[in-house]
Amino acid sequence: MRKLSLLLVSLMMLMSIVAGCAKGSNQAEKPASGAAENGGKANSGNKTEVDFMVVSTWADDLQALATKFEEQNPNIKINFVSLPFRQMLEGIEVQMNSKKPSFDVFMVDGPLVSNYTVKGFLEPLDSYFSNDEKAKWVDASLQAGSYDGKFMAAPMNTSTDVLYYNKDIFAEKGIDLPAQDPDKRMTWEDTVELAKKLTFDQNGDGQTDIFGFTFRQVGRPYQLLPLANSLDAEVISKDGFTAQGFTNSDKMVQAAKFYYDTFNTWKISPKITPDETVEYFATGKTAMMIGSTAYIKMFTERGVPFGAAPFPYFNGNKAATPTGSFHLGLSSFSDKKEAAAEFIKFATTGEGAKFWFEQRNELPASKEVLHFITTDPKFEEFPSSVFRLAAFEAQNTAVPRPVSPGYLEWESLLTKAYEDIKAGSDPKKALDQAAEQSDRLLKKYDSLKK
Repeated sequence: MRKLSLLLVSLMMLMSIVAGCAKGSNQAEKPASGAAENGGKANSGNKTEVDFMVVSTWADDLQALATKFEEQNPNIKINFVSLPFRQMLEGIEVQMNSKKPSFDVFMVDGPLVSNYTVKGFLEPLDSYFSNDEKAKWVDASLQAGSYDGKFMAAPMNTSTDVLYYNKDIFAEKGIDLPAQDPDKRMTWEDTVELAKKLTFDQNGDGQTDIFGFTFRQVGRPYQLLPLANSLDAEVISKDGFTAQGFTNSDKMVQAAKFYYDTFNTWKISPKITPDETVEYFATGKTAMMIGSTAYIKMFTERGVPFGAAPFPYFNGNKAATPTGSFHLGLSSFSDKKEAAAEFIKFATTGEGAKFWFEQRNELPASKEVLHFITTDPKFEEFPSSVFRLAAFEAQNTAVPRPVSPGYLEWESLLTKAYEDIKAGSDPKKALDQAAEQSDRLLKKYDSLKK
């Protein structure tokens, strides 16, 4: 496993460092003596070496997956280029724009599929996956991996969020625990009333010690857009080129006002950063937290007295949950496409997808693995049963983030708006500004309009 420096101070430095990790992957492959030419799967070393750009926090688990793949494909070797998330995004941009990237396969955050497609970074995968194979993923994941009628990136997994709650704090206040059954899903209005009762000064010093509720991803659209989705808001135009009238629509403002109120009116949420939220919940400073299934293992190991309930919805409206995660993309500049595509297929379907779920405990995008979660007896007991709730959400209530070639720019502006709203800014003014600035930035993609 090759690691790159975490202290990257400029894109130029990043380019030189990542380029230093290249393994000659842009040189033409040559079949080994006596080896059949099979889609570029053999070279002079008897193995095709496929280089994989990954986020560093997933590197060890991905190595286990690669080892499993190599056991079944001894003529292919998977090498890794590993970076923290933000630096990985920068590295992908720099390397792909050079047209000589040091990797053949790379992790693609779902909302960036359209952006990478229009930039020419991704090789379409339609020739590597049949329609029947593509139908084995949940619709939201297949939709996220497609753009302009082409399948561009295969989903490794998906995600959903649940409402975690602290059983001890509920007991201290004599409040009944929320149900895990999706048919008994709480409304946001119910959640707020509970949170008000669960926000209190425990030691009598006049300061709030325990807050009733927090989002895990404070200020981030991934968790906050479902508020608007529950109201059936269209958060950006269908073609992905217009924010005005969508990002600042009445329904978006209504959802943002709810978010504002949790901090500034009801004061049920602490004004903390996303990096602090999990620890606040784990140490009993917050009674309820919206968070992903990725925390089940950690909370269990730490002995947190937690339970889980479905993601709330607005009364009289629909249930809507966040979704999406990393996909695997094939570099359009790779000269090892056949071997790289074999790894992508293994990692995202069948045995590989099940192994990945068991290795990482990330919610799978594979319908087969979701069926396994739904039917296997080991998921009947808590806390494994939370995955059954998550499997239900992934197939019934998940709403993917919008598709736009300018998603990254739009998301950055919306994140700033949500941070301002948390701090006390007027929700409508913040969203108006975000929509206006987004439209200016989205204009650079006008040439892509059809």
